[in-house]
Amino acid sequence: MKIGVIGPNSTVSVIKQVVERDIPDVEFVYSCWDYYEETDKQAVEFQNDGTIDSILFSGPTNYNYTLRRVAPTVPWGYLPHSRTAALQAFLEAQAVYGSDLKAISADRYSPQLLRGTLEACGIQGTEVYRAPYDPEEPGYVRKLREFHRDCYRRGLVSACFTSMELVRESLLAEGIPCIRTYPAEETIREQVYLLQLRYFSAGENSGKLSVIAIHFDYVFDDEQDLAIREWEKMRYQNAFKERVYALAQRMEAAVFGIEMGFFFIATSRNMLMNVFLKNGEHNKLLQFGRRGPEYQTWVGIGVGSTMLEAKSRAHMALNRAQADHSGTSYLVEDEIQGLEIPEPGAAAPEAGAAYFARRIGVSLETLVHLSQVLERDGDTVTSEELAGRLHITVRSANRIIALLEEAGCVTAVGKRSSGKGRPARVMKIMLPDSLPQNGQKK
Repeated sequence: MKIGVIGPNSTVSVIKQVVERDIPDVEFVYSCWDYYEETDKQAVEFQNDGTIDSILFSGPTNYNYTLRRVAPTVPWGYLPHSRTAALQAFLEAQAVYGSDLKAISADRYSPQLLRGTLEACGIQGTEVYRAPYDPEEPGYVRKLREFHRDCYRRGLVSACFTSMELVRESLLAEGIPCIRTYPAEETIREQVYLLQLRYFSAGENSGKLSVIAIHFDYVFDDEQDLAIREWEKMRYQNAFKERVYALAQRMEAAVFGIEMGFFFIATSRNMLMNVFLKNGEHNKLLQFGRRGPEYQTWVGIGVGSTMLEAKSRAHMALNRAQADHSGTSYLVEDEIQGLEIPEPGAAAPEAGAAYFARRIGVSLETLVHLSQVLERDGDTVTSEELAGRLHITVRSANRIIALLEEAGCVTAVGKRSSGKGRPARVMKIMLPDSLPQNGQKK
């Protein structure tokens, strides 16, 4: 997929940094503009290019006006405002200009969003002066500049907030404190994935759409150390999120996290069958998500002629998976039937242990010995302590730890000093339940 990005150089630089780091499987073409009124012309050029699959604007655009005259040939969208970006701008206003944020002017941000962000920071009763102009109006940038200048010079506000680079440059040159708002990283990612979703929903994909619904949960209440417990929760959330996004990239898919613990991956039916199911991505995800008794993961898959239909069926499949206490995943292709998706090792625990050992590159015998040692002596160790318990070299212990860490089974919980040299890293090792214990070799 190829996306054309349009915006001022400063904002495009932010977008470029995020997408090239987090979404490498999508090709981006960048077009920087100096004047707001030029965005629609560059969008038309992207449309006429013939190789651009969608267009992403850095912010609200006058392209709406152009669409009344030029029929769009590709999906397009823009980066909306977010609380995260507003918070960053507020912090800059306080740190750089000493603003008390009791009265501010803004052009594109809604007063409700700005006040809500400030109230969350403990700042109540802020007066927000909002520019009363529409982006489609002629001379939009000039009017914004005059609006902010007037608010400041009349003493109505202590700082101005704009998403227009030319407005900021002009006001700063006059000595007026003006803060430029930039899109938040999560907003950039979400909008790119939304464009991917619309791309997958195009006519050529009709009837071949699928949505994978994923829900994960965890319980760390048995951990008595509060710091370790909270660290484990945060680490697991981030690790699971990284797995889902990496999976989506391999499937050339769009991913959405509607709330903590829930993800939806939108892709084609071909990718679903050949990559997610046949290539074992489904099993790898569950293996990671269920590596201990504290972790649970459910998967439901829906297929339909439209994205809405596929997502609705994915919800049905996920509900069925959660109601089935065996942990089975389900695939729903119509409103009546649901197909169970088998999981390797479900019938025989030793098969699951052998699969895990083979996947991470450690012998089953070593894993069995490690499981017994951790059960007997505790699961929180340094690499030197682990080497002594397993009767192996520290180098070999570090190799095993690195493989387990890659599989998500190791959590760093602190450091321990022996008085000489650098402090040793203290780790908590959590192995899957499928590994045999108590000296029973399976």
